[in-house]
Amino acid sequence: MIVDKKWMSCVVVLFLFLAYEFIGFAHQSGKMGSIVQELHGHPGNLGHRYHIVLIEQERYHPYWEMVEKGAEKAAERYGIDIEFTGPVRNNMDEQINLLEKAIAARVDAIIVQGLNGERFTPVIDKAVQRGIPVVTIDTDAPASRRLAYVGTDNEAAGESLGRLVVETTGGSGKIGVIIGSELAENQLQRLQGLKNIVEQYEDLTIVDVRSSNISHMEAIQQAAEMMRMHPDINIMVGTSATDALGVLQATKSLERDFPTIIGFDNQEETLTAILRGEIKATVAQQPFLMGDTAVRLLHEHFQGKDLRSEYYTEVMVLDKHNAQKGGGL
Repeated sequence: MIVDKKWMSCVVVLFLFLAYEFIGFAHQSGKMGSIVQELHGHPGNLGHRYHIVLIEQERYHPYWEMVEKGAEKAAERYGIDIEFTGPVRNNMDEQINLLEKAIAARVDAIIVQGLNGERFTPVIDKAVQRGIPVVTIDTDAPASRRLAYVGTDNEAAGESLGRLVVETTGGSGKIGVIIGSELAENQLQRLQGLKNIVEQYEDLTIVDVRSSNISHMEAIQQAAEMMRMHPDINIMVGTSATDALGVLQATKSLERDFPTIIGFDNQEETLTAILRGEIKATVAQQPFLMGDTAVRLLHEHFQGKDLRSEYYTEVMVLDKHNAQKGGGL
């Protein structure tokens, strides 16, 4: 009888030990499953926070810093983790490489420029095929399977530049143009919009177009060479944030009358130059709103809401009468 009781005690102890080990194993397996799901960019539990990546054209550029601020504000509002990345200097190959890395990391969504349709469209489509929604920002890739575009209607913005040229010159003059890049669709669209207006006036002529490659120093060099080659230029137009300031610096280095300068975007130095009367006006975008809207749309998509294909943010013409309002766009 005593032997039977000892045997039964051993069985109970063994059973309790096995039950404890099974519960521990089940708990650890559940944790591992959750971790694996999160690494793949999918919710592992009800407390999951979506992880999205915003790929910029150029890190630490004032324009993209404003995009970041808007995106970060929205991410905080919706409980989303957002990561910012991009080349330190404008480099399309590096942007595409960063896009590929984001796809490989299986993030929950990507916000990216669609700088060049031919090169970006296949990579954006690759992300979508793998279940990663993509929002294009600042520059669209309309032939891709992107979820939506957020940003300026760039051809319409170029037409705003053209109307400023007409108002300033009275419809007569020689125009030099500095664009940010010969490869970026947004820059080419702005140039086309400018041409749409200029071509309506017989006495207005675009005599030269050059690229700054989104570089202040290159904008100075190209503007100086252009004005030396074409001394009859009396109005200079820039289509990216650095261009008008580069033209201004080039003009100061030349012994000639100042041309009228019209710029793009709302950098602090541009607004200061407008108030000093050195730059006539600028067409300003709303980068903060772009960043905010892109994250908001992804939040709505995660909630199952249908989105439109395009969300245009308005531009504003800033001159000496309202330049002080441009710092917060």
